Amino acid sequence: MTSEKGFLSRLGVPVAVALLIGFIGGYFAGGGGRPAPAPAASGADQTDGRLTQMRQALEKDPENPKLLADLGNACYDRDDWDGAIRAYEKARRKAPKDPNILSDLGAAYRNRGEFKMAESMLNKAREADPDHWQSLVNLTLLAAYDTRDAAAARRHLEELKKRFPGIPNLDRLEKQIASLPARS
Repeated sequence: MTSEKGFLSRLGVPVAVALLIGFIGGYFAGGGGRPAPAPAASGADQTDGRLTQMRQALEKDPENPKLLADLGNACYDRDDWDGAIRAYEKARRKAPKDPNILSDLGAAYRNRGEFKMAESMLNKAREADPDHWQSLVNLTLLAAYDTRDAAAARRHLEELKKRFPGIPNLDRLEKQIASLPARS
């Protein structure tokens, strides 16, 4: 199997920046907490159809890490953290160094409240691809809002600013992190 370039690198910098703006903006608009409630019935119906299609495709090709990751994404969109984690874990066994799968798995663990596992997966994503900025953003948010580790949040933020200065809204994130109390 040939390795794929990361999702964001295929989209290009302008689209990747736009995605990050939306992610950070949505995160703060929601109070920096958990994701918004599941979509209304019509959105849920659409996701149900997507899930059915993915499961059918997986019946034909159960070892395909992309299909497994897509199933994880569909479960994630439904706030089905257990289903997302199962699918991402299967995908990870097939593509253990894919930073996108590792980062998505970390985000699912984070949403399930398993912060140590989330941190572990996000660090593995960074080991697999040190330029995977999304895993660094997720580590920053994890440290700032979940583990309340101000020192780690500041360290991750400084790395983001140094290595990826073009990421918008870093100033907003910096203000949020500056307000975190230091651990005693």
